[in-house]
Amino acid sequence: MTIRKPTRRNIPDPSKVDIERVINAGSPPPQTDKQDDSTKEVRFQMVIPNEMCKLIDDARRLTKTSRRAWLLQAAQEKLEREGKL
Repeated sequence: MTIRKPTRRNIPDPSKVDIERVINAGSPPPQTDKQDDSTKEVRFQMVIPNEMCKLIDDARRLTKTSRRAWLLQAAQEKLEREGKL
């Protein structure tokens, strides 16, 4: 028994419209949000000494806020005092 390569039967060439339809099928159009850069968040890691962390935890427990919220509030207060915010 001889193995033969399958032959192509009269398969029409797809048009560019058909190709674009297949490529774009199921994917939403790109969003062009023109969001202001000042509203975007910047994420980073911060390392602080253990003793400072304990002091921060003691101070924030009085207000029952998270470390993140407490640190953001502290930074905001400092910038306001310096007239930079």
